[in-house]
Amino acid sequence: MLVEGNDGARVIVDAGLGPRVLTERLRLLGADLFPRRVDAIVLTHHHGDHFAHAEPLARALRAPLFLHAGISAQRVRSKWEVRSYDASAPFRAGGFEVRAMPLPHDAPQVALSFTSGDGVRFGVATDLGHVPAALAPFLGACDAALLEANYCPVMLEGGPYPPRLKQRIRGGFGHLANEQTADLAARLVGTRLAALYLGHLSRKNNTPTRALEVIGPRCRGLPLHIVDHGVSRVIHVAKSARRDSRGEQLALAFG
Repeated sequence: MLVEGNDGARVIVDAGLGPRVLTERLRLLGADLFPRRVDAIVLTHHHGDHFAHAEPLARALRAPLFLHAGISAQRVRSKWEVRSYDASAPFRAGGFEVRAMPLPHDAPQVALSFTSGDGVRFGVATDLGHVPAALAPFLGACDAALLEANYCPVMLEGGPYPPRLKQRIRGGFGHLANEQTADLAARLVGTRLAALYLGHLSRKNNTPTRALEVIGPRCRGLPLHIVDHGVSRVIHVAKSARRDSRGEQLALAFG
């Protein structure tokens, strides 16, 4: 995911795609990684679908990698420019103020929020097995957010995964079911949040239709959107109408 501010600040979140594929997908959206490159690459956790291409991206983009202490990655730390962050205080990545909060997952994981120089804030929370109490106020302080809606329990139970993997997914340190996401979405109604994007939907254990059927009725009045797996799109995040809005925006490109 590429996060871009009106002032030109550009940050990549996670490294699940290599430079070639990411560049191709972003070009389809009218966003190019070259020659401007990016200011930073911020990693949330050490699972392959989020971290596997950290080194190729750092090499191609000549950008620092931001890692928290839960990401050991000794090879990466020894070879590339790495800047440490944690959830105790905000930090700067390019022109963004970034905040992190720990999430329950089977690898040390964080939610992130990015605030641009003109005050627009976007939150990201995926890969979590249950909803910690602090997550609702964390996302509720954003203008828009991407939130995981990973699986439908009925589809997971009847699906092709082996029992051990099913247990990992539905355990307290796996992923969120549609119902868990719906409970959190209901708590975000009436906050600063003006748009909620559902992502990280399992291709085998969920569908956009099922997610919307469960979550939609719980967050009436809060615009709800699906970010389909593998589908490139651009999202423009405006400052919430619940605050003084002057048209500032963040642009988010999902490769």
